[in-house]
Amino acid sequence: SKENEWEEALNLLNIYGTTSKCGTQIASVDSVNSVIAAAGRNGRPDVAMKMLNEMSSKYSVTPNERTYRSAIVACNQAEHEKRRQRKRNQRLLHNGLVADGQDLEESGPLVLQWWEASLSLFRRMKEEGLKPDVQTYSSVISACEAAGQWQRAIGVLREMTNHENSLQAPNLFCFNAALAACEKGGAWLEAVELYERMRARGGPVTPNFITMNSVLIALDKADQKELAESIYREALKEKIVQPWRWTVSDSVRKKIRVMDLHQFSIPMAKIAVRNVIDSLLLSKHFHDSNKDLVVIVGKGKGSEDGIRVLLPEVKNLLTNEYGLKSVVDTNNSGRLVIKSEDLLRFADIK
Repeated sequence: SKENEWEEALNLLNIYGTTSKCGTQIASVDSVNSVIAAAGRNGRPDVAMKMLNEMSSKYSVTPNERTYRSAIVACNQAEHEKRRQRKRNQRLLHNGLVADGQDLEESGPLVLQWWEASLSLFRRMKEEGLKPDVQTYSSVISACEAAGQWQRAIGVLREMTNHENSLQAPNLFCFNAALAACEKGGAWLEAVELYERMRARGGPVTPNFITMNSVLIALDKADQKELAESIYREALKEKIVQPWRWTVSDSVRKKIRVMDLHQFSIPMAKIAVRNVIDSLLLSKHFHDSNKDLVVIVGKGKGSEDGIRVLLPEVKNLLTNEYGLKSVVDTNNSGRLVIKSEDLLRFADIK
C-alpha cells in the first residue's frame, strides 16, 4: 500500500487477512487502515468507504481514529477532484471544444456527494466515542469548501473553537478552508467575519496570502470595492501581501524594482494596480514615475489550462480606468511595462 499498489494490497488482504475458520484474527487494524489510505490516495473513496463499513464483519477489527481520518481524507480529495473536473468541463464548453448538450457529467466514484459522506463519517466516528484530530476536522471543512457548503464548513469550524473541544484548536488551514467556502458560496459578510477573527486570534492562525486572496475574491463578487481596498491596504501594512521585489532586467542586465502579481488572484491584482496608480496622484508614491513600471503577470504556466489570465485583465484595467498604455516586454512575455513618460503624463493631466 505504501507504493500505492492498493488493488494488490486489497487482494492480499482478502485472501490472507479475513478471519480464519477457527476464529483467529489474521488482519490488523493497521494493515486495513493502510489499504484504505492507499485507495483514497488513488481516487477510490468508494473502496475506502466499503472497507471501513466491512472492517468488523469481514476482517474482525474495529475502526479507530486513523481509519475514519483516512476515509474522510479520501472523501475530501474526491470532492476536490469532482470540482476540478467540473471546472475543466466548463472550460471545454466555453472554448467550444465540445458541443452543447454533450454529456459531460461525472462518472464513476465522482458522481457521489463526497462532502456529505465526509460529514456522515465525521458524525459517526464521534458517535462511536472516537475523537477527531485536527487533520480530520480540516479535511471535513475542506470537503465542504470544495462543494461550496459554507454553512457546514463554518459549523465544523465553530465546533472546533468551542470551550469543550479546546484540545483540537483549529489551525490556519481550517480557517482558510472555511473562508474559501464562504467565498465560493457568496457569503462575503461571513468571509470578512472569519478574517477579522483570525486577526484577533493571531499566532498560528494569523491571516496569510491565501487568506487575503479568498477574502478579496469574495468582496469582488459582492461588488464591495471600498471594503476590499481597505482590507488590501491593511494586508500591505502588515506585510501579508508584498507585491514589490527586486529582479534583474532582461534588457539592461541591471536590478530593477518590479511589481510581482503572478501569484495574485484577478481581484487582488486589480486592487494592487489601482493602489499603485492612484498613489501617483498623492504625496506618497508607491512607484517613482520617472522610471518604467514593470508588472509581472506571469505566462500562464500556473493556471489550470495554461492560459494567461492576469495579463489581459491588468492591461484592460490600465487602459479603461486610467487611459494608460501598457506593452508586453519583448524580452519576457510574462511582464507588462508602462513607460515612465506615460506615467508622468498621467500624473500631470490629473
